[in-house]
Amino acid sequence: MDFKYKLIVVAVLALLSGTAFAAPMLIVPLEVKPYPHASEGLKADFSIDILYANLSVIEWQQNQTVRKWVADPATGNYSSVNVTESIPFTNVTYTVIANVTNLSDLSAKMHEMGFAAAQSINIVNSALGGQSFNRGYAKDPGVSFGGVVEGVWLDGKWVNTTWVPGKNYPYNVFQIMTPQHRTVSSIPDLPENATDEGTWIEGVPIGESYDPAKMSDTQIYINGAWVDVTGRVQPGTPQPMALASNTLVDQVLASGTPIYQNMNSSVGPVTAFPGWQMYNSNGAALKWSGGTGFSYVWEPHQSKLIAFSGMQSYNNAEGTNSTLASLENGSITLYGSITSFINNMPVDGVYYNTLATATWLNTVQLQITPNGYLYNAVLSGNQAFQLSSNGIEAFIKEEP
Repeated sequence: MDFKYKLIVVAVLALLSGTAFAAPMLIVPLEVKPYPHASEGLKADFSIDILYANLSVIEWQQNQTVRKWVADPATGNYSSVNVTESIPFTNVTYTVIANVTNLSDLSAKMHEMGFAAAQSINIVNSALGGQSFNRGYAKDPGVSFGGVVEGVWLDGKWVNTTWVPGKNYPYNVFQIMTPQHRTVSSIPDLPENATDEGTWIEGVPIGESYDPAKMSDTQIYINGAWVDVTGRVQPGTPQPMALASNTLVDQVLASGTPIYQNMNSSVGPVTAFPGWQMYNSNGAALKWSGGTGFSYVWEPHQSKLIAFSGMQSYNNAEGTNSTLASLENGSITLYGSITSFINNMPVDGVYYNTLATATWLNTVQLQITPNGYLYNAVLSGNQAFQLSSNGIEAFIKEEP
């Protein structure tokens, strides 16, 4: 008997005996839409090194009057009265300087770069990658990410195809890629006429949540539903996720340039599906480089000193006590990242992935000064940083 016929007989016997292959997919799709990805292109090699950080902390209080219900101990009745409370605030002013270098022989552009200062920062593997920097509040809601990956290991089995209701591909996929969705606890059965009513795609929609600086739950879209698979999934291609505990300050500098992607099947192959990144209300300070005169292009082997500066205020000083204690003990964890790209437009109708990210992570020792806390790995006694007119680049100047 030929080998292929033996396999058919084994499969039929398995079905008749009620022993089906243990996999979420109940039927073998005849037509599968290819996984949407851009072809790999040239990538520049960057480095980022944080050379300087100057942090100052001011704690202050503000009186706030609120209406509260107060019980009368004699009658047991409640009445509404004005109560004045003293609300603690903490202001953190920061100046952080990073040396960003294009190590390659290619001209490249900045997509975005950023930094964070926190009590502790770890980089762990996830399916989607990204950053989750919590502020240390007692009820910090965390952050949620969603996207489509090529495949995942679910209960030790490889899953890389997904059934999506509807035949209007790719719009039926867009409709399910929303953070506002119902989640079930077990994988549903496929409809008997699944192929007629839906579309099979390569790839697996996945959602990851961090609460606040550790993974809290994982979901995948399978057999027409978002299913809670927390603790059951391993990523096929792990991506770095930076997790910060008790973030003191952070900032993202963005170019506003869209990366390569095509979600419109009428103009060429679909190269990306939509996703989401839902941050809490205390997300990183965002600064746009456009309109400032700053050039986000790095020539081959060019270095630039980039300044992150500003002030971030907290209306709950208790949430930052741990990080403030770290400052007072003379240390802080600093994180920096730079994402670059060569080209974000199609070449002869083909989209290429030219994105590359470099990171820097270190716990540094601080010098306690009359004005705050200082980390200095570059300036000598008579030197200081001077910002350029664009407010982004910095230069070292000699002081008399």
